[in-house]
Amino acid sequence: MRRRTILKGGVAVAASAVAAPALAQSSKWPSREITLINPNAAGASTDLTARILAQALEKRLGATVIVKNVVGGAGALGPTTLAQSAPDGHTFGLVAISSHVAVPNMMNVTYDPWKAFDVLGQVAALRYGIGARADGPIKSIEDLVAQGKQKQLTYSSNNVTNVVAMFQLAKLSGAKLRWVVFPGGVESVTAAIGGHVDAVIQTVAEMRPQIEAGKLRFLASAAEARWPYYPDVKTLREMGYDAVSNGPFGYAYPTGVEPAIRDRMEKALADCMAEESVRKQIDNLGIEPIWRDGKAYAALLKKIEGELVPILKDTGMAKKPA
Repeated sequence: MRRRTILKGGVAVAASAVAAPALAQSSKWPSREITLINPNAAGASTDLTARILAQALEKRLGATVIVKNVVGGAGALGPTTLAQSAPDGHTFGLVAISSHVAVPNMMNVTYDPWKAFDVLGQVAALRYGIGARADGPIKSIEDLVAQGKQKQLTYSSNNVTNVVAMFQLAKLSGAKLRWVVFPGGVESVTAAIGGHVDAVIQTVAEMRPQIEAGKLRFLASAAEARWPYYPDVKTLREMGYDAVSNGPFGYAYPTGVEPAIRDRMEKALADCMAEESVRKQIDNLGIEPIWRDGKAYAALLKKIEGELVPILKDTGMAKKPA
């Protein structure tokens, strides 16, 4: 009996010895500056949002938060860098349809999107829309469809997640619409107003300045709802086409961060998104502020995977099976 008691005591001491370092680690976090990895260029919608949240997080965490733009690899470099980062709670980064669905299904990557990341939550959703040159022949979605049935039309964008609605519109209407890829959103809008392509599908941040300048005609919202700045312009769904481009984005840790640290970061993000001034700053960018916790956001990305992968396969954009 005495030996059994000693053994039980030894197990308890061992468990305490294992737990102690983890508790000490979480109590000292953050112990240095925190890096937020963004896979898009400076000035992009996700970059501007990251900088707003970095400032808000600094007040809550008592540490400097640095936004690091890790651009390249057709969108793969950012999430790859995040997945390979030390799981000490001092590096987190953007995760979206690109990191979890598009990139892994279009090219070979070194990470498994459903195992490499511990999702912290969604902070926003990009609003997408379709436009055409203001003085051009396409003045409505009806024009786009009708002309696309007569001949092949081109449209510009910089990311496969943007163009889902155009793939769906072409399939539903029978219009021949060909995607022309550009390196950035601004360049894709410039190509449309310059007449180098027939139309463009892009976000508010890239389209709105040219709409306001009278150079770009706003044909339809490709989002779930109408853009609040142009309430008279209908969505594709309201026009009878069940087509939408989803643009959620949020953040994740690399897998392995101590749970107490992970929970504190998720709560800090939730608190930031509950602050009216933060939400207003994001909305002013033309981006919809939305908070979903890590579990709910991961479930949303999984749902979108089921919708997007068939489109990638139908269009021949999915990578070939090994």
